[in-house]
Amino acid sequence: MPANGPPPRPRRGRAAPARILDAPEAAVPPAAGPAPAGAAGLTLLPDPGLAAAPGDAHARTALGLLMDAAWYLHRYPDVAAARYDPLRHFVALGLAEERDPNPFFAGGWYRAHYPDVEAGGQHPLLHYLRVGAARGDHPHPHFDAAWYVAQHPEAAGNPLLFHLQVGRARGFATAPPFDPGAYLPAAARPPGCPPGVIVDVVVPVYRGLAETRRCLDSVLADPARPPGRVIVVDDATPEPALAAYLDGLKAAGQILLLRHARNEGFVAAANRGMTAAAPHDVALLNADTEVPPGWLARLAGHAYAAPRIASVSPFSNNATICGYPTREGGPPAFGLDVARLDAVCQRVNGGRAVAVPTTVGFCMFIRRAALDRVGGFDPAFGRGYGEENDFCLRAAAAGWQHRLACDTFVYHEGAVSFGAGDPALALAQDRLAARWPDYPALIARHGRHDPATPARFAITAALLRAAGRPVVLLIGHGLGGGVRRHMDEQVARAGAAAQFLLLEPHPRGVAIRFPGLPGHPETAVPAEALDPLLPLLRSAGVSRAHVHHVMGFDFDVAALLQRLDVPFDVTVHDYFALCPQVNLLPWGDAQYCGEPGPAACNACIAARPSHGARDITEWRRRHGFLLLAAERVFCPSRDALERLARHGWAGRAVLAP
Repeated sequence: MPANGPPPRPRRGRAAPARILDAPEAAVPPAAGPAPAGAAGLTLLPDPGLAAAPGDAHARTALGLLMDAAWYLHRYPDVAAARYDPLRHFVALGLAEERDPNPFFAGGWYRAHYPDVEAGGQHPLLHYLRVGAARGDHPHPHFDAAWYVAQHPEAAGNPLLFHLQVGRARGFATAPPFDPGAYLPAAARPPGCPPGVIVDVVVPVYRGLAETRRCLDSVLADPARPPGRVIVVDDATPEPALAAYLDGLKAAGQILLLRHARNEGFVAAANRGMTAAAPHDVALLNADTEVPPGWLARLAGHAYAAPRIASVSPFSNNATICGYPTREGGPPAFGLDVARLDAVCQRVNGGRAVAVPTTVGFCMFIRRAALDRVGGFDPAFGRGYGEENDFCLRAAAAGWQHRLACDTFVYHEGAVSFGAGDPALALAQDRLAARWPDYPALIARHGRHDPATPARFAITAALLRAAGRPVVLLIGHGLGGGVRRHMDEQVARAGAAAQFLLLEPHPRGVAIRFPGLPGHPETAVPAEALDPLLPLLRSAGVSRAHVHHVMGFDFDVAALLQRLDVPFDVTVHDYFALCPQVNLLPWGDAQYCGEPGPAACNACIAARPSHGARDITEWRRRHGFLLLAAERVFCPSRDALERLARHGWAGRAVLAP
């Protein structure tokens, strides 16, 4: 194209959300050199659905600052060939054609990921500038805005713009690093209690004889318990049998018993026990817990792994932020007892601990130095709930840290003293929020980037591997519908005969889930390479795969299965392997295409691009491999089977209506 001709015309796509007011589209001049940011001098007329016109100086400047001219010319060689200024081309045509201005904004992904962009008929980039940046939207599947702002608070106004202007030159990462090794069994051994450390176990008690007996029996039976006393604070229990049991332990010299004349609440009981423990460290333990052998030595080891760690909690079935497998609480995973779950935690997560904004009072190792510096629990929290969070926040403000010990599991029944729905819980929560207004956001931010997810995944993978049942990898497109329903039915039919992993596309790569285990951890693996994915699947003991759909994956699923080296089956849900239009329709409301020859198919693909297809022969070669290499290809109808046969793909087909 000559340099003085018109710029490249818009490609087939959505209607343009804006047009040039002061220059016809065909009159955009060729570049005489790079245009300075914001110097295009162009005014945009938005669609009626846009909240405000981007024709002001701020919007023009923002568009200029978001433009990476060199990248744009490399990404779109037709613009480079026409020798047009990248910014002017982007404003005049690139927006309408849904081209991206830089490598950190993916307009198509952004539109698909945030439904209000589509619903409002807005261009993804303009939506990001006006709405998305302020509310923390991710501009790209590999740009985690919330994580980025947490690392660089000065980027809060517009993380994308900050990264282009500052962060990229300084080498800032746009997403948290992915360490596949953190999801695999650890090589280290769990830590032990440092020499000279004395720890008193403090157990406030109010009601529940059976639960208290189970708790104290497990504490007293621990052969590895560090030096220290077991201090029980009887908060005026109304149960005579419980009081008599505690008296018996005191008489036998097994516990130090402190008794309140009247019920004063959990906070007062805990404070009295921690005061009596001075100058020793404290392990605060709810009376409805059960501990495994070695629990206290490991918590002490983690507490002294760094100079200013104030508190440490273990994993538990009822422990909110420290819960395994989920925060919601419930019975222990797989129906296992505390000793067996703890043994798995030790084996796969030995020595692992992660930072948490707060530990949890059901089981909480507290260093005496932190207690002396910060003080005990605030009596304002009365009967309890929120007092340990307040303590942790005060300690953090004084420069202390908190840890979750990922190699330790303590059982917690929960709600024995308070009872479910106790109004005191809501009152305490309100008091905590009033005192620490940023606390809910702190917990929410931790939940979005929970550093304990790899450790939780490692536990579940080890439990699957040890269950002695086949582990089947399901592969689907992640779009729900009939494919997901069919997989859910497959999991339900298998019952206890097999365990399942589910692999689906994810905005940042590929997601691994446990479809038969609600609440168990899921993780997203970057799709740049298969190397991080393979060891994770092997760690769960995958012995077979079942491919339901490969749409949306950024890598070759067949190559993954070859390297995983397990037998696999395929279920045919549609004609995606034959046709990138999925259902043999040239467009949505067309009639059946008749499956013409390659030339007609390639013309159809060119007119209606779909799923990155460029050549039908290469497309079918790549997707047909799965049908040829599978042990069984399940076809839902005779028509589907015969259609595969016409392409030579029915050698292992099975009719399965």
